[in-house]
Amino acid sequence: MRKALLYVSILIFFGCAQQVAPTGGPKDETPPKILSETPANLSTDFDSKQIVISFDEFIQLKSPAEQVVISPPMMKSPSYQLKQKSLVVKFEQALSPNTTYTINFGKAIADNNEANVLENYTYVFSTGAHLDSMQVKGKLVDAITGEAEKDALVMLYKNDSDSLPIDTIPDYFTRSLEDGSFLIKHVGNQPYKIFALKDENANYRFDVREEKIGFLDSLILPYAPLVAVIPDTTASDSTAVDSLATETDSPLKRMGGTPIPSYEMQLFVEADTSQFLKKSYCEYFGKLVFVYNRPVENLNIQMKGGYYKKEWMLKDYSSTGDTITVWTTDEVPDTLRLLLDVGKAEKDTVELTMKERTGELEVSSGSGGKRSMKKTKEKFTLKGTFNPPKGRSPKPETPLSLIWNHPVTGMDLSRIKLYEDSVRVKYDINSTDPALRTFDITYAWKKGKNYRLLVLDSAFTDLYQLWNDTLETSFVGIDKEAFGELSLKITEAPKTQVVVELLNFSNVVLERKSVTDKGVVLFGRLDPGKYHVQVVRDLNGNGTWDSGRYLQKRQPEPIKIIQKDSEVRANWNMELEWNPNESELLGY
Repeated sequence: MRKALLYVSILIFFGCAQQVAPTGGPKDETPPKILSETPANLSTDFDSKQIVISFDEFIQLKSPAEQVVISPPMMKSPSYQLKQKSLVVKFEQALSPNTTYTINFGKAIADNNEANVLENYTYVFSTGAHLDSMQVKGKLVDAITGEAEKDALVMLYKNDSDSLPIDTIPDYFTRSLEDGSFLIKHVGNQPYKIFALKDENANYRFDVREEKIGFLDSLILPYAPLVAVIPDTTASDSTAVDSLATETDSPLKRMGGTPIPSYEMQLFVEADTSQFLKKSYCEYFGKLVFVYNRPVENLNIQMKGGYYKKEWMLKDYSSTGDTITVWTTDEVPDTLRLLLDVGKAEKDTVELTMKERTGELEVSSGSGGKRSMKKTKEKFTLKGTFNPPKGRSPKPETPLSLIWNHPVTGMDLSRIKLYEDSVRVKYDINSTDPALRTFDITYAWKKGKNYRLLVLDSAFTDLYQLWNDTLETSFVGIDKEAFGELSLKITEAPKTQVVVELLNFSNVVLERKSVTDKGVVLFGRLDPGKYHVQVVRDLNGNGTWDSGRYLQKRQPEPIKIIQKDSEVRANWNMELEWNPNESELLGY
């Protein structure tokens, strides 16, 4: 009986044991290894139609069009095939004679199971008798922010023609890394023109105006590869060439001990200097709109087929300067034939039909998309708004602005009333707006006082003989101690004019001031918060930063943030100091 019980217990024990799959050992974290290369890497007199690279495991090839960089570039990209544990690269065009080619696979090669990447594997060969061995290194930065510019083309040209980046593909190229650095290996020993490009259409040419570019004014020289220093007690200066040495090998020096040149380029978008009319239309009776592609300094308009004893129009420029609204101040024909001149060689001729005057206007409203925009009816009337908006207080020693939708031709001051704690007070009102739409109401606002501005109906009349309805705003005066100041003491007169710009935490320029002498630049009435101070070497004296121009060999004006994250506190002056003649920015 005991034997039977024991037999049953053993069965139960083994029958209830948990079944688990056998473990496969530690996770594979190593990239695939190269077993052979046919023809051999670093071959000369290369005449093969393909390259076969064999690995120790099955691989995958990820995004070769983006990852694989071939220098010099090929107009027809090679084809890539995976056969068993090998990668076959087939050339789809004839190779140039006596040329060293470099194929960098970037992050394209990875093993098939764990996707471990064989990063920056490079295959080099020459169709001539020797391999070019010189190198070019440097860094790309954004001309405005100074931040690293990654994934941009860096191209070398043997010829010094000014039109090369537009007309031909480069002799050598690479892409900048995450930190903006670049290294072009295996180039010939001769001078080069160097050009950087954010290639938007992947054709190795600067042919899109919005593409970022960078260049150096003079030709550059490559440098010899690095060599490893081998200690030798029998010689005073013994070195041996190590063809596999890299920038990270230590200790390293250049042949002959001379410094390795590093070329930094600033990338920028060329300013669009062309000027053209994008569109023109009559929005409603008496209002014509002309939209240009860039700011207009002065728009001259001539009416064809008509003569007027007095000015028939009032021009109103937008804050950006690219949109000009023309308000008609006299009777004009139903069909207007206009000649527009912005100072360029060719003038624009437009024909507009004046809309009829009605009691209602058809206006567009919505978020701006074609489907979301809709037409609504609004009364044709004189409307006003306030700046700051209703309920918000103007800063101390700044005016309250009243802005009308049409130019104003008449004003009755008796119907404009300002109250301080229910007591009517005197104020100043004026307009510096050529279009007579903005009026500034100035008063010494006091801390904690309640203000109410009342604009009664018919206080203003516009050029259409329309009168305003009653509108009002109210607010509480703010203490000037609620704001702060930031001052920059310039210790020496700059050798050229500089522009000092104040930026908010989002890098938006709030104010800019031109400086030609030493002294203090003050930015006042600032909301508490963090600000940056940026300076521009204003080479052309126009009061703002200008980008470069490739064909004119003009670099962008130097610009740099000299003080970042300056904290401005309420009732506090943040004092900074700067010597423009000791700054690397100015390049003296």
